[in-house]
Amino acid sequence: MKYGGADCCGGYCRRVELPRGDGAVWGLTVSPLPLAFHRRLRERGIVAPRRPTRVARDSSGKPLRDHQGLAVLVPDAESGEYLTALDLYNQRVAALVLVEGLRADESLQFETALPHVDGDWLGYADGICEELERAGWSAGDVGLVCEHVFRVSNLLDDHVRESAGNFSPAAAT
Repeated sequence: MKYGGADCCGGYCRRVELPRGDGAVWGLTVSPLPLAFHRRLRERGIVAPRRPTRVARDSSGKPLRDHQGLAVLVPDAESGEYLTALDLYNQRVAALVLVEGLRADESLQFETALPHVDGDWLGYADGICEELERAGWSAGDVGLVCEHVFRVSNLLDDHVRESAGNFSPAAAT
């Protein structure tokens, strides 16, 4: 691709600061997410859990039926299993956004081994989360770095706030 007659090379980065709890400030280099980031997540088995459904019931407890006599199903967003799976999915996506966004940073190195293309990406994301916890990172640290990655990726501010809610319910406010 060319812009103004010159080849587009991409590969731009931005230096950002991550304040630490002890008063130190880490300088990090963030890069934008690649265009195919979300497609790659799906290809590697990292998909949002399906919201479960339940049969809608009237005040006497009888199932509600539609005009064809079929039971009416309604979303069950209160399911504990679903909420746990959704939290785990959001945590994994945040970890992979963080790793991808920090790929150009030479000061930060992860010990968790990057899997092969068809490797265990769920295990990799879980390993990154465990590594971040051992290193003392907070949910706010992860959210802040992810927000910097979203900004350098040219996601709109509204999208940043909307997406932040997927990583941490507290970040959405």
